[in-house]
Amino acid sequence: MSQSDQISVSLEKITKPQHSSFHTGIYKQPYFSGAWHYHPEIELLSITEGYGKRLVGDHVDQFEPDDLVLLGGLLPHAWIPDKSFLKEGSGKFCESIYVQFNKEIFGSFFVSVPELKGVRKALSYSERGLKITGKHKTEINFLLREIPKLNPFDQLIQLLKILNLISLSNYELLVSENYLKKSFYFKSNRMLKIHEFLMENYKKEIHIETCAEIANMTVSSFCRFFKNETNTTFSNYLNSIRIDVSKKLLANTDYAIKEIGFECGYNSTPYFNKQFKKLVGYTPFQYRKNHIHSI
Repeated sequence: MSQSDQISVSLEKITKPQHSSFHTGIYKQPYFSGAWHYHPEIELLSITEGYGKRLVGDHVDQFEPDDLVLLGGLLPHAWIPDKSFLKEGSGKFCESIYVQFNKEIFGSFFVSVPELKGVRKALSYSERGLKITGKHKTEINFLLREIPKLNPFDQLIQLLKILNLISLSNYELLVSENYLKKSFYFKSNRMLKIHEFLMENYKKEIHIETCAEIANMTVSSFCRFFKNETNTTFSNYLNSIRIDVSKKLLANTDYAIKEIGFECGYNSTPYFNKQFKKLVGYTPFQYRKNHIHSI
């Protein structure tokens, strides 16, 4: 398997277990997949083993054991392991413990109970991604690591305790306001479905007729609808998704430019270079070179 096979972008479909309103678990593999993905659920995640780069929206930082983040729904993210984890027979492994949930699981009382004011504020800020720091971080990590061992009722109580501690903690906002304003806010559920389809399939050849069919429209009606929803054309929107991902791979991996172009849906390297320069103003090679010099 080449390194380029280990990077993908997708909408992650989360299935809750029976008799539970949210999903929790332990992820343990020789390395994190590095998949750039998002999901409607809020995610609380603690790293127990491994190190590398954490990507959240337009923010990049290092991750290591005890790294603790709270990420709002629909916020793209990825954990790219250090290259040493990819070596065969390294003996290393990456592990995280996570909880994925919708705030609606707390019911209608959530919006009015005074005691939950801090929790509501923390969940609101999670739209930009929170890196938890400060004196409560150790306790939060401990409580989170106990959650998979508990029964569903106690898991819910434990989650509320954790969220309350987060509201009392210091935390760092990760994603810029400008990134948040231009991401994942659509006028209709129909447009959201189209966006999800593009995020899941952008590596493949995508025909506008397929998307029009998903939207239950003729092609001409779909083009007008799409322009009204996004203020751009379908082809420009798809290119923006592909180039946005390629920028992250160029800046945060040493994968060959040809591999990155292929990973982002471009079968022709010259065409990838052309589209990249059109949107970014630099060739992929120049972009990577400038990024390295700016570090």
